[in-house]
Amino acid sequence: MQSDKKYTVMPNLASQDTCTGCSACSNICPHCAISIRPDKSGFLRPYIDENKCVECKLCEKACPIVNGINIKHPEVSDAYAFWDNRTRTESSSGGAFSAIARWVRERGGIVFGAAWNDGFYCNHIAISDTQDISPLRGSKYLQSDIKKTFIEARNYLREGKYVLFTGTPCQIAGLRAYLMKPYDKLITVDIVCHGIPSNKLFLNYIGKLKNEYIEYVSADGFEFRNRRGWGYAPTPTKENCRLKPLAGVKNLYMAAFDKGAIFRESCYDCQFNGLSRVGDITIADFWGIGALGIPFKHDVTKGISLILVNSERGHKIISDLKDCFIEKRELQEAVKLNHNLVRSSLKPLNREEIIAAFNNPDLSLEGINSRFNLVGAGLKDRLKNFLVSTGMFWTIKSIVNKIRSI
Repeated sequence: MQSDKKYTVMPNLASQDTCTGCSACSNICPHCAISIRPDKSGFLRPYIDENKCVECKLCEKACPIVNGINIKHPEVSDAYAFWDNRTRTESSSGGAFSAIARWVRERGGIVFGAAWNDGFYCNHIAISDTQDISPLRGSKYLQSDIKKTFIEARNYLREGKYVLFTGTPCQIAGLRAYLMKPYDKLITVDIVCHGIPSNKLFLNYIGKLKNEYIEYVSADGFEFRNRRGWGYAPTPTKENCRLKPLAGVKNLYMAAFDKGAIFRESCYDCQFNGLSRVGDITIADFWGIGALGIPFKHDVTKGISLILVNSERGHKIISDLKDCFIEKRELQEAVKLNHNLVRSSLKPLNREEIIAAFNNPDLSLEGINSRFNLVGAGLKDRLKNFLVSTGMFWTIKSIVNKIRSI
């Protein structure tokens, strides 16, 4: 929590190290005394205007870090492999989000999720049952700005509408703490989260990419995932068409992401990971399915979702989904390659310096990499970068996945 004045006795919100930027405090303040703004590193934080604050302390009650209320569901024991036959090829993995969203929209409900705004800024929006849901599809590997969507969700719930709210576990915790009571028509879906970089850092990375590489000057959007396969494929887009895939130093953002070097401080001691979840349903990629020796003789080329069902409401919805594949799997298999399901990412010792370098307008991507060696230089790394840059990587990976499913 930050204050706009030096000396103050203001509400006790989460500390600099524990605040998740969920925006529950800003959404609940009836006097608009709390604004959410980026700090010097770009991470969203609450700032209190003393001239507006009446010390009602509603913000303390809505803070999932401060209030101490246990909003987690009982620990799960089962995991499921899932795909949606209708949207699997349009989704990052198996289309679990799209299938759940369809269930809600068929009942006239509203879906909240992360979308791109003006190409490269990520924030939450609401989609009605008559609007195109595609802006909410596709993984976004940075923090989505909640803005005032908690207020919107509460208003729809009060109108008696179904509401599906998807987000990181800390965002779902923030929503549930903000609401302060259960709603029968609220469905929450949390994603298995590695950690969240800031919008500011991502925008600065995009600026460097466009300035330093002529082939990306005209980019007006970005995709982190290959929706025509299954896996990471960071690629700038122009008018919804993918440009040349990023590899090597050009892909420095994801290289830093994979090393856990650009997350907000609270991510390194996440209060909301583990097998006791905050959402009714948890979704992720089912990386490593079949890795425990239990056969999975299905084509995984187009992606497989991992689903954990954490509440009775979640069970009802999953059992009611149509035109989907679902298979019960061992929980240990789900955890094996989804480490962040149960534990936080490790913080590199030079994390602050790496974030400052990305945000430094005088440093190029090559300059950042030469200083911190974020991009792998081994034979395997160089071979993968070559295959990605030539467009051969996904063809080879598709063939390998088909052979494994035989």
